[in-house]
Amino acid sequence: MNSVLTSSFSTGEFHGYNVQYSPFRKNVLACASSQNYGIAGTGRLFVLEISSSKQVNVITTRDYTDGLFDLSWSEINPQVIVTSCGDGSIQIWDLNFSPAPVANYNIHNQEVYSVEWNPQNCYPYILSASWDKTVKMWDPYAAKLISSFVDHTDQVYEACWSPDRFQTFSSVSGDRTLRVWDFRSRGATSSFPHETEVLCCDWSKSDPDIIATGTTDGRIFEWDVRKMRDPLFVLSGHEYAIRQLKFSPFERGRLASVSYDFTTRFWNWNVPHALEVHKEHSEFVYGLDFSRRKKNEVCDCAWDSLICIYNDRT
Repeated sequence: MNSVLTSSFSTGEFHGYNVQYSPFRKNVLACASSQNYGIAGTGRLFVLEISSSKQVNVITTRDYTDGLFDLSWSEINPQVIVTSCGDGSIQIWDLNFSPAPVANYNIHNQEVYSVEWNPQNCYPYILSASWDKTVKMWDPYAAKLISSFVDHTDQVYEACWSPDRFQTFSSVSGDRTLRVWDFRSRGATSSFPHETEVLCCDWSKSDPDIIATGTTDGRIFEWDVRKMRDPLFVLSGHEYAIRQLKFSPFERGRLASVSYDFTTRFWNWNVPHALEVHKEHSEFVYGLDFSRRKKNEVCDCAWDSLICIYNDRT
């Protein structure tokens, strides 16, 4: 397979932090972005559509008073998105209503770098991970905090739900650990140590026991949550920290990663090096997502204000 750049879009004065495809509409994606690299200024949520001619067009935008660092589409309502930002809050946006958030919750004391809606509709909870060293679980429909998870001893960079077990999630931190949780318990059920800080994680879409992590030394680790001692594999190649990684929802063992080395890389865990390396960006690449509705389509975003769309030619 060869992944090719098919289209791109500029977010102008806003620098991209993360991107995600809509779970409902195959040609729609959204991007959370910030002015001044998230250090100061406002944030903007872009909702975009990829046309049949591969042009990327703006459907709508939403502005917020602080930088936006992450986003997640609702798994129930195709018009609803949750975002997280630098002032410790999360916002609920309904694209059918006013340009302001329909709800704003101040639940963290520091920057919220990760937010994710539970993919299981029976438990529509939101996870948020913050530099205040906590992961929190929020019920957006009851507008209340359900639980706080406080085992990490340093800032938490990401928390993500298992796609198969509604009660299970993982989190990674500056304390050099991956932790796995059951939200029915207050403490982590297991912990996986690393040699350096861990910035990102993702669950395999084909094996419910597999998680990959990306670290500040540019390596990707695959872990089996049933075996706590050693990783199943280590992939090396990135020159600097890995900011985000994702498993393909269609192809077993295929994943992509983005890094501070300005590259986006595609991997297969059966091969000890990157299958493809793209250097389309001139700044840190921060966000990444596989489409769940279009096989082999991937998007990324970076601090150079560029969103890139890739597709595999088979």
